[in-house]
Amino acid sequence: MKETLYKYLTAPSGTITAFDAIEMMSIALILSMVVFWTYKITFSGVMYNRKFNVSLVMLTLVTTMVMIVIGSDIALSLGMVGALSIVRFRTAIKDPRDTAYIFWCIGVGLSVGSGNYMIASVGSLFLFGVLAMFSFSGFGKEERYILIIRGNREREEDIMRCVFKAFKGSQLRAKNSVGNNMEIIYQIKIKNNEDKNIIDELYKIEGVSTVNIVAQNGETIG
Repeated sequence: MKETLYKYLTAPSGTITAFDAIEMMSIALILSMVVFWTYKITFSGVMYNRKFNVSLVMLTLVTTMVMIVIGSDIALSLGMVGALSIVRFRTAIKDPRDTAYIFWCIGVGLSVGSGNYMIASVGSLFLFGVLAMFSFSGFGKEERYILIIRGNREREEDIMRCVFKAFKGSQLRAKNSVGNNMEIIYQIKIKNNEDKNIIDELYKIEGVSTVNIVAQNGETIG
C-alpha cells in the first residue's frame, strides 16, 4: 500500500511538451490583455496606475506557469503549496476593484494552466461585458461627495439655501468658524455627473471664497 501511494505521488500525472506550454502561455497572454484593456477603459479613479495594470498580465502568466508545473507532478504540487503558504504580500490595495481584478487574473491562470480554455475565455468575455455595462451605462453611477464651502459668515443663510435648492437630500456634516470666516461641509449625492454647476452658483454669492467638491473615493471635482 505504501509503495503504491509513493509511486502515485512521484509519478507525473501528465506530460507537458514545449508546444503545450507555449500554447497555454499564449492563450493566457491573450486573455490577460483582455483584463488589461478592461481595467484601462473602465478605470475611474484619481490616477491610472499602468504598473499595476501590467502586473495583472504578469500575474496571469505566472499563475498559468505554476499550474502547468502542478498539473504535471502531484508531489511537486504539494511541495509548492507548502512553499507558497509561507509567502506574505504586504502591498496595500487601495481600491476594492483592484482586488477583483487580481482574482480575475488568478482565475484565468488557473483555468488556462489546467487546460480549461473555454471556461477562461467565456468567463473573461462575460466579466468584460458586465464591467463595460456598469462603466458606460448610467446604472449605479450615483456618487457621494463632500462639498466644502469657505466664505463670509454673514452669508451663511444664502449658502445653505443655495445648497438645499440644488441638493435636497444634502446632509450637513460640519460647520466651523473663525472670526468672520466660516467653513461648511456637506455630504451630497451627484447622479450621472449632474448638478456639478453648484460651484458656479455658489461663487455668485458675495463673500464665498472657496468651493471644493471631493468624492469619497478621492476624486476631486473642483
